[in-house]
Amino acid sequence: MAISNRFHFKAFGTAAAAGLLIAVSGCASSYGAGEVYGAGVGEAATVREGTVVAVRQVQIKPDQNYLGAGVGAVLGGLAGSQLGGGDTARTAGGVAGAVAGGVIGNEVSKAGNTRPGYAYTIDFGNGQLKEIVQGADVYIEPGRRVFVSFGSDRVRVTPAY
Repeated sequence: MAISNRFHFKAFGTAAAAGLLIAVSGCASSYGAGEVYGAGVGEAATVREGTVVAVRQVQIKPDQNYLGAGVGAVLGGLAGSQLGGGDTARTAGGVAGAVAGGVIGNEVSKAGNTRPGYAYTIDFGNGQLKEIVQGADVYIEPGRRVFVSFGSDRVRVTPAY
């Protein structure tokens, strides 16, 4: 009976951790012009007018995902600890599994949170050019007048209609 309970606990734990990893990978920002963070609410932003002179597609990748790495390490440690016959082999398997699982979990989470975006090169008319990257929720073609909002939470480019 103890073996059966241990198997069910491990199966439940593995399924729960996998579900958490999948959920975490879907929680990314879109990085778009229509997204506002709490830090920007009620704050004044400086807005400058400019013209888009070039656009290129980019992939916006998150830096690190510690939650994905943590979940992967737990899953890898659980799986690795099942290898081998003795306590020493199981411990070594658990450590190796945790390291490998952490690396894999981080990469899976980063891949799931990669978003498409555009890098806009904007001419402000005073000899100053700036490139601003944001999510792909709005495409602004070259030659279009834009408003660039320099807020406390981030910079946004929106068409000047």
